[in-house]
Formats: sequence, C-alpha cells, structure tokens
Amino acid sequence: MKKIILSLAVILTSGFFLISCNKSSPKDVAKEWLTDFYHQDYDAAKKLSTEDTKNMMTTLQGFTSALPDSVKLKAKAVIINIKSVKEDGNNATVTFTTSDDNKEQPPLKLVKQNDKWLVQFSKGDFVGGEAKENGSGATITQEAPVAPATADAPMTKPDTAPLQH
Repeated sequence: MKKIILSLAVILTSGFFLISCNKSSPKDVAKEWLTDFYHQDYDAAKKLSTEDTKNMMTTLQGFTSALPDSVKLKAKAVIINIKSVKEDGNNATVTFTTSDDNKEQPPLKLVKQNDKWLVQFSKGDFVGGEAKENGSGATITQEAPVAPATADAPMTKPDTAPLQH
C-alpha cells in the first residue's frame, strides 16, 4: 500500500512540475502576462517581464489603484485569445484579441533572456502605433494614447481636431 501511495505521489508531483514549467513558449508567457495585465494583477505580470517592463507595471499599479471597483470588476472578465506567434531567434511577436472588443490589439513583444521568454512592453505599446524616437531622446507615437476608462465613460481617444483661435 505504501508503494502505491508513494508512486501516486511521485506521479502527481511530476505532473504538477511539468505543468508548472510548461510556460516556456512565447504563446504561454504572452497568454499569462496579458491575462494578468488586463486583470490588473501587475505583481503577477512582473514575474514574466523584462526589467523595463517591471518598471512600467509599477507605474500602472499606481494609476489603476484609484479606479472604481466597477471598472476593476469589468477588467477581470476580459479573456485573451492568442491569434498568432512569430518567433525570430530571441524575439517573438504575439498578436491577440480580447473578449471586450474582439479587435486585434497591437502586437505584444517578447524577448528570450536566460532561456526564459519575457514580455518587453513599453509606453509606445499603449497606443497601438510604433513608438519612435525623435532624435532628442523623446518618444513620439503615431496615434494618440487611449484615455483610461471610468465607470461612466468607455475608453476613448482624445479629440484630435485642431484648436480654433
């Protein structure tokens, strides 16, 4: 009887170990990171992030802590659907949709560091356009950033009409 229980324990432990270590592909890392990100679990997202991305997650934590509970609850319902993964050496790009709008989102970039895939996310990734440096070190983007959602207003882009004098 002891042998059966010991064998079962070894099998279960091995199975758990294999499942928990199966986050070695860019797709698995992206799915987990995006779910953590959209659910506003930034501490969990940091575990799958580059150092720069961890800093961005810390900043986001401060901004989203003031959001109403209704917005946080809605965010926790978002489901991520990975559409494609393109690997190129130590870099990967993941395209995905979210259940809240079903539109393809800006691609998520991953890098392989120390044999682990990590998300490389920057402020330029918020806007859905390529981030570019303008020569003075400042980053500019092709699209205006999306304003954060509130309980009363959905996420929208700011009015980009020219000012009238």
